[in-house]
Amino acid sequence: MTRCDAGMLRARVRGAMRIRPVVVLLLGASTAWAQPADKPAEPAPAAGDPVPTPSPSTEPPPEGAPPTSSPLEQKPAPPVAAPIAQPPHAEVEPPSSAPRIKDDPDNGFRFGSYGRVIAGDDLRGGKPEEIAIVAHPPRIVEPSYLELDTSYGFTTEQGLKLRPVITLAFDGTLFHDTGEFDAHPALRNMYLDAQITHELSAWAGSRMYRGDDIYLLDYWPLDDQNIVGAGVFLHHLVGNDALELAVAGGLNRLNDPYQYQQIEVANPVQGETTVLQLNRQRATASASLAYIKDGGPGNLSIKTKVHGELHELGAGDFKNDDGTLTHMPGDSGYLLGAEVSLYGFQPVDSKFRRHLNLFVRYAKGLAAFDELQPPTSLGPDRTVSRANEFTFGISGNYDHALGNVMVGLLTRDFNDSTGEDSASTGWEYAADIRPLAKLGKGFFAGADLSYQARFPRGLNNITLRAEDPAVFEIAPMIVLSPMGPSGYDRPELRLVYRAAHLNEGALDLYVPDDPRHAHEWVHFIGIQAEWWFNSTSYKR
Repeated sequence: MTRCDAGMLRARVRGAMRIRPVVVLLLGASTAWAQPADKPAEPAPAAGDPVPTPSPSTEPPPEGAPPTSSPLEQKPAPPVAAPIAQPPHAEVEPPSSAPRIKDDPDNGFRFGSYGRVIAGDDLRGGKPEEIAIVAHPPRIVEPSYLELDTSYGFTTEQGLKLRPVITLAFDGTLFHDTGEFDAHPALRNMYLDAQITHELSAWAGSRMYRGDDIYLLDYWPLDDQNIVGAGVFLHHLVGNDALELAVAGGLNRLNDPYQYQQIEVANPVQGETTVLQLNRQRATASASLAYIKDGGPGNLSIKTKVHGELHELGAGDFKNDDGTLTHMPGDSGYLLGAEVSLYGFQPVDSKFRRHLNLFVRYAKGLAAFDELQPPTSLGPDRTVSRANEFTFGISGNYDHALGNVMVGLLTRDFNDSTGEDSASTGWEYAADIRPLAKLGKGFFAGADLSYQARFPRGLNNITLRAEDPAVFEIAPMIVLSPMGPSGYDRPELRLVYRAAHLNEGALDLYVPDDPRHAHEWVHFIGIQAEWWFNSTSYKR
């Protein structure tokens, strides 16, 4: 035998030795797989009969037993230990109706939203528009809008409940409408809310700070602030009644020449540098005190509330194009208001919501203008100290098995900063009512009827005539409100037709060359969708 033959023989022997364990294992597995999966139960032996010994070939090996030298080698079954006798005991069954542990609603992630979408036509092939001749018109036709609320609540070791709140808002710029891949977002809320005790809470950050509203006019008569600051809220029980105190304060500075200006100045090193020339922050402080007389379920409850605000604006110098400076003196204002609310007089076992709110408010100086808008006029002393506004409003809703009806009314008397009669000063009002009859399965049918009018103290700036603009609107609608019978239940889908009539005074608010000046009747037909849930801004 040659060396080559001997080497080949040794290689074959080693290969056979390596293959042998694999074959043995496969044969052992085949033997195990050959056992019956479910062995039929054998009858118990009679007394005195010998207990039969299981056949080794049909008894599977115990789990966890060490491997044998050969899976094919048969071995007698190991002795089976007798079971240890256990004392008898009663089986414990879980209760049929065990109490469920409720999650803490103050903890965890929370998502909410407010939104509205409108799609329709003005029957002339154009996009519909809101008809507004007063400061707060009826909202039957209004642009699309969206708010997304996100927050996360958690409890500290000391028992303090914290919740950061972020609200991202988008205006009516819709990609499928404009064809532009763009949106106009804004941070409407970004604040931290802290529940200090069961009665006291506090917040800090950037926030919409609101109270009760007139829904049909989309207006908050009293506390409607947009500030970066902080506040506290106290809810104290007085027997069955409650006392509520809210205090807030904050600042804002509009990117408007009224409060803010940047200019270019010479820089010996770089040539030019941008510096801040005008930097005037508006400070706002507010306080509300409410007493709630709780009549109990199904009975009339009454809330009375007083509200006040102080506004302050610092002085500064505005630089004109010719290099001269115009001094902007400091300014101030105040607001006083009250509210009486009647609510809670719906049946206890119903999902109805019934209320009637009355508002009265007087604002002077800086408080007569929205903090998110610069004043529309300045006085001879470049302040708004002569401006004032008086408003009276009504908001109500009555739900019934046959349907619901909602009302809104606001009267407003305004004088601008000049102290003189003009087209922007005078008295105005808007009234709106929306009755809906229940058809069944979440469907309602009705109409929105509104009227708005102005009575300026000055002449029309275009025609130089004394005119009283007025608009009448009627809007039949079919509404799908699947979440409940109330006028405040959302989401809501509406099929709406709106016809608005403008009198001559209203038409003359358009310049003569504006195509809208020629249309006495303005139409809209389309669909609307509106929803709110878990919203920090829209609580119903």
